[in-house]
Amino acid sequence: MPSLDRAAIDPDADRVVRKLTRAGHKAYLVGGCVRDLLVARKPKDFDVATSATPNEIKATFRNCRIIGRRFRLAHVFFGAKIIETSTFRANPRDEDDHDLLIRRDNVFGTETEDARRRDFTINGLFYDVEREEVIDHVGGLADLDAKLIRTIGDPDIRFQEDPVRILRAVKFAARLDFGFEPATWRALLRWRGEISKCAPPRLLEEVHRLMRGGAARRSFELLVETGVLAVLSPYLAGLLEGEGAPATAPPIAGVAPRATIRQIEYDEEDPAEHDPDDPPEEDGENGEDGEDGEAEGADAGAADAGDLDDEELAWHRVWADEPAVRPAAAAPVRLSFMSSGRELVRRRTLAWAALPWIDQAVADGRDPSNAVAFGALLAAFLPDDVRGGELAASVQELAHPLIVQLHVTRRDSERLRYLLIAQRKLTAAGKRGARAELAGGREVIDESLLLFELIERAAGKEPQDAPAIAAEGAAAAPDEDDDPDRPRKRRRRRRGGRRRRRELFAAGEHGA
Repeated sequence: MPSLDRAAIDPDADRVVRKLTRAGHKAYLVGGCVRDLLVARKPKDFDVATSATPNEIKATFRNCRIIGRRFRLAHVFFGAKIIETSTFRANPRDEDDHDLLIRRDNVFGTETEDARRRDFTINGLFYDVEREEVIDHVGGLADLDAKLIRTIGDPDIRFQEDPVRILRAVKFAARLDFGFEPATWRALLRWRGEISKCAPPRLLEEVHRLMRGGAARRSFELLVETGVLAVLSPYLAGLLEGEGAPATAPPIAGVAPRATIRQIEYDEEDPAEHDPDDPPEEDGENGEDGEDGEAEGADAGAADAGDLDDEELAWHRVWADEPAVRPAAAAPVRLSFMSSGRELVRRRTLAWAALPWIDQAVADGRDPSNAVAFGALLAAFLPDDVRGGELAASVQELAHPLIVQLHVTRRDSERLRYLLIAQRKLTAAGKRGARAELAGGREVIDESLLLFELIERAAGKEPQDAPAIAAEGAAAAPDEDDDPDRPRKRRRRRRGGRRRRRELFAAGEHGA
């Protein structure tokens, strides 16, 4: 039996498992927390899998809320902490179904079925806290020992069911420093183009995890080595791939692979909608109504295909039978402020050198934001000596394609542009020995200074004291912005000003 540090188990997760067990249900710690404990890593969170249905979980814990519609589960709250507790699932489709893409996952099953429907063998391990033993239905312990990423079941099918698993495979391989089982590696390369079918918010969230998970350098090396980066963002691939990069992209096949099973939309009703033990979700719960509405609209559109004219039916058949699979290549980079190819190589080398410093910031507990992580990828390509409107235009030219292709949120995109402009202000102020004029509150300024430090270290410089910061224009000083208890200066209001002017104007007319 492999060793596992019981002292590292979250006491609240342990409490959830034991209470469900005492109530007559099977319950285990499951997934990433078991994997991380077995390789002596600190788990980010703890998940529980149980034979209890969502309603039975809620009946057991007063501090519980049922969430989700596509995947119904329970959140058990302990203050700000959440122990995610899910019911054992079975595969939601039969092997002879026409559609591989999983849209709903509310078919309950046994613990063995639950383990076998998970993505990778190293994530299919259960831990019984009562008996203090690891339960392995999928060969995950052997792959942990061999340091291999292997899908559970046929990798061609698993990556088509949910192409985001490709990014998850990259994430686990990078963080754990694991290799790929050969069949899993070949399937990953074959189906990487399927990523383009996934919802952009899911892809963006996985990109954030790759950048901020403590293994950004190795993650991006694998994204290049697999050709996945070019599918996610041809523009970013153009910036990072090529001479000066530590990894080489594989050749792109001339013809995209055909799906192994014809893909169509579900027309039948979801049986989970009528499960008496799985009641309808309250409006607004878990913030998923808009997302589900979009999916349900797509299902309805497929069901109403009989209402389409001949031309629309032809397009519908193309969409249903031959979905858009786009193995993309890196786009050639053309930046108006960068003329030399050698200059691009130099800056590409600097961008790659910044990635380990993101990992170091994570290890130091500084937790770089999404905008700082994106900034570390782009700041190396900024022009050196531009100011004002020319600088803003250059930042827009540099950042906009990445923002569009990765669907970066408005907040992060605005913060990214600000941080990039701030880098040139900090650099110029450092050269003059002057104060850098930066607007915004303390959080934004701290992020600007962190990004400045990352790029300086990537360039082989030991950062000296950062330039002093001065409030830009009429903006308040950062200390004032961030102190809610500081008394505000009250503007003196002049009373009767307009009335007084009208009276004087009328008096002048009468006098005339």
